[in-house]
Amino acid sequence: MIKVSKDPFGGIKGDVTFRSSSPFKIDKEEALKQIQSSINNWKKKKKQKTFFGKFINKHNDKIVESYHWEYTDSSKKFVNVHLYWSNNILRTLFNVPFNQVNKSLVGLKRFYKNISSVKPNLSNPDILLCYNQTAKNYKLPLKKITFKDQIEVKYLNPFEGIQGNTSKNIINAISKDKLIAMKDIENSIDIFIQIFENNKVSKSLNKKTKNFSQSFKTSPDYFDVYLYWGGKLIKEIKRVSKNKTKKALISLKNFISEFNIFNPDLNDPIVKKMYLASKEKHQPKKNSFKKLLPVNKGGMSYWSYKQHKWITGQYDKKKKKFIPPKENL
Repeated sequence: MIKVSKDPFGGIKGDVTFRSSSPFKIDKEEALKQIQSSINNWKKKKKQKTFFGKFINKHNDKIVESYHWEYTDSSKKFVNVHLYWSNNILRTLFNVPFNQVNKSLVGLKRFYKNISSVKPNLSNPDILLCYNQTAKNYKLPLKKITFKDQIEVKYLNPFEGIQGNTSKNIINAISKDKLIAMKDIENSIDIFIQIFENNKVSKSLNKKTKNFSQSFKTSPDYFDVYLYWGGKLIKEIKRVSKNKTKKALISLKNFISEFNIFNPDLNDPIVKKMYLASKEKHQPKKNSFKKLLPVNKGGMSYWSYKQHKWITGQYDKKKKKFIPPKENL
C-alpha cells in the first residue's frame, strides 16, 4: 500500500487566478487600491483633521493615514499631493489649494489606470519613474531615459494639470536646492531653444544660463553642459554638438525633477554628491552664538538623515538661555 505524504501546508493552495504575473502589474494594482483609499479618506475627512495626511474617522475616532496627501502646515489651507508607487513617494505637487485636492487625486487615479502593465510608455518621465521604482524594489534592470526629441512634449499628467504653489516649496535643505536647480534648467532650456532656432549665440549667454555655455567663441555649434546643485558643479560634459546638447538638457531637466527630496538614492554617486553639496551649503554659519554651529565645529547642530536638514537649537533672548536641539530627529 502506497503511503500518502502529508501536505506540509495543510492543504492550502496558492491563488492561480491572481490577475498579476509581474511585479509591475502588482504595483499598478496596489497603486489603484491605494489611490482609491486616499480619495475616500479625503472625502470622509472631518474638521478634526490631524497632520501629515491623517484624519479622524467619525465612526470610531481612529486615525487613518493617506498615501497620497498631507497638509503642508497646521493651518491646513494647502496640501502636498504625492505620486506614490511601489511603497515610495516619487514626486510631489506642493501646496495645492484645498479646493483642488480632490481633482488632483482623481487625476492620479486616472494616471495609474492608464498605465499599461504590459507595455508602459517609458517616454513619459513619470511612468519611467514608476517602472524604475518597481525595478529597484525587485532588483530588476533599470530602464534608461528614453525621452522624445522635443523640448516640450504633452504627457499624461498625474495631477490633472493642477499646479502647486512652488513659492511655498520649502520642505528641507535639498528641496530648496531642487527648486533653484529646476528654475535654472528651465531657463537654460528656454534660452537654448532661441539659439537652436536662430542659429546664433547671445553675447550675454554665459551670464544668463547656468547649465550650458558655448565651447568655442566663434562657433554656435558646440556647447559645454553642466549639472549645478547647491552652488557646486556636480558634473559636466565638454564640446557637445548642438543636436545632442538639446537632448542632454532635456535629460538633465528630468534628472533634476526626479530627485526624491524625501528619500534620495544615496547609492547613486551623482545623487550622493548633490546631497552632500546641499548638506554643506546649508550648514549653520559662524555667528555670535557658538552652540548654533555644527557639532564638528564646536556647536550642537547636527544633520538629520531622516528630515534631510540641519537640526539646530534656539536662543531665547528674553531668558538669555540656549535651548538645545532635540535628539534623533
